Amino acid sequence: MNKEEKIIIAGSNTFALDVYSQLKKKDENLFISPFSIFSALAMTYAGARENTSREFEELLNIDFPKPRFNRLFKQMARIFQREGESELNLANSIWIHMNFSIIQTFIEIIRENYGGDISEIDFNNNELASRTINAWVKDHTRGKINQIVSPDLFNQPVRLILVNAIYFKGLWEKPFKEKFTKDDKFTLISGEKVSISMMHQTNKFGYSENELFQILEMTYKGNMVFGTRESISMLIILPKAIDGILGLDQILSIENLNKYIWNLTTKKVEVHLPRFKLETKYDLKQTLIDLGLKEAFNQNADFSGITDTPEGILIHEVIHKSFVDVNEEGTEAAAATAVIHVLGAAMVRPEPPPIFRVDHPFLFLIRDVQSDLILFIGSVMNPKA
Repeated sequence: MNKEEKIIIAGSNTFALDVYSQLKKKDENLFISPFSIFSALAMTYAGARENTSREFEELLNIDFPKPRFNRLFKQMARIFQREGESELNLANSIWIHMNFSIIQTFIEIIRENYGGDISEIDFNNNELASRTINAWVKDHTRGKINQIVSPDLFNQPVRLILVNAIYFKGLWEKPFKEKFTKDDKFTLISGEKVSISMMHQTNKFGYSENELFQILEMTYKGNMVFGTRESISMLIILPKAIDGILGLDQILSIENLNKYIWNLTTKKVEVHLPRFKLETKYDLKQTLIDLGLKEAFNQNADFSGITDTPEGILIHEVIHKSFVDVNEEGTEAAAATAVIHVLGAAMVRPEPPPIFRVDHPFLFLIRDVQSDLILFIGSVMNPKA
């Protein structure tokens, strides 16, 4: 991982926390793959020009000339194509309305740098178009995301859809034993208590705490890549106050997050973690507009690097769906993002081991340990919701 790739990862992580802060709501679970969203928008950025391009650069924290960014993305993304005991896969695709004019250079950029599958399809055939794209997403998320677009989407003059899918399945390096999973209570922000299945183990993990929260890092089984064991981990940030998650994003900067990770020390911890499964869907249009990507969604959009049609195109929707399942064996997570274009119109506790009891709302991240890239981020307000 070279210096330039680390700059892109830092930009992606900053984007991750920005989107999380925009989407979070007081009483609702949240789960996204910010890197899936980042990847889909990066493909779109490849065809943006002038002020539209500059808005993408601000949003995605891009500080390289576009051709250099595209090549760096290719180099960086290759690292995350892993198969083994823990599997992580990324996939990109572009769906073009049949006979719609797409500039050949754009197609080549996507194929070369983003590994994008490019297919023509008749968007006037609503059922076939949605079925075909959804089948691609389902296949690349191992059946966890079954639908990203619906037939009624194609009642508009859709001309181009860019889709990114990410899939992760990891087995805990130190799994929980099912016989120790017991019924327990989880306290919601409102003070209401709900019944949950609480997993339990005492083992050595990365751990730190301060006056506001505890942090635990649990790694998944890694794979040998070029002679080096690379791994992915779940980082759980547990506020000490029942409602502490409500103010967490105010101190959750990349600088602080890196500091928390550096302060982790390996020690024996008594862990109580609920089993949970989340499935979420977001229309990100307004979120991205609020973060500064305005022109891409209106008639001033300049995507002349994608098409030379006189009327041009603009982004109509950015749809993101994600799934995560955390249990005794490990974690399975998937996400898909579609960008749809239409025509223009440390504090150490003494022994005994610290108790990490996740019985109230918490934040978690799934990240690549070697690069620090945030793959998924979520907050669990109610494991039963």
